[in-house]
Amino acid sequence: MTAPDAPGPGFVTFGVLRVDGAGTAAELVGILTDEVRSWVRHTPGFISSRVHVNADRTVVINRGEWTDEAAYRTSFKENPAGGVLHALGARPGVLAATVFSGAPATPVVEGPESGEQPGVVVVATRHLGGRESADAVLDLLASSGEWKREFPGFISATPYVDQDGTTFINYPMWVSEVAYQAWMGDPRIAEGQEELARLEVAPPEYVLCTVAAQVDAAAP
Repeated sequence: MTAPDAPGPGFVTFGVLRVDGAGTAAELVGILTDEVRSWVRHTPGFISSRVHVNADRTVVINRGEWTDEAAYRTSFKENPAGGVLHALGARPGVLAATVFSGAPATPVVEGPESGEQPGVVVVATRHLGGRESADAVLDLLASSGEWKREFPGFISATPYVDQDGTTFINYPMWVSEVAYQAWMGDPRIAEGQEELARLEVAPPEYVLCTVAAQVDAAAP
């Protein structure tokens, strides 16, 4: 795990790979994990990589955390060692590839299981009209925090927003699928979704995942 006194992420990417099945998903998890362990984790500004797979093994998502955008660009995006990772979207079996980049936003809502390892997570992507809508979504997240902080099995929810406020990712985590299903069955979730829908310009995308691998930055 990342050291407690290490700098927090100022720039985050979510690379989403939609694939043709379990075989391709397993191959991509292996490639991502091996590449990050072999060289990415040693680069300046890298904090962590967390690789996720959805239940039917048709989506692989890598969340990369960096100290800032400059570190991401110089250490990864412009790094000549990154050829394998940069070309993942063109590999056989990959049907579509997208990358979100942005910054963590506030509030981060922490639940009673804060600090526990996640059993399941959701990558929830919302498409908005701009910064004003993104701020309104953050306000809704803040207002819901009172009851979420006490919900059994809930770990945390971290929001991320891109530079122009048109893409918003919420990243909630639970200790187990049982806790997640109880959460989704709470009527307050449906009420919140109705409010959020009024701010969206396209349907949201939800991916329920487990964590397949995590690699943190190498010790200095």
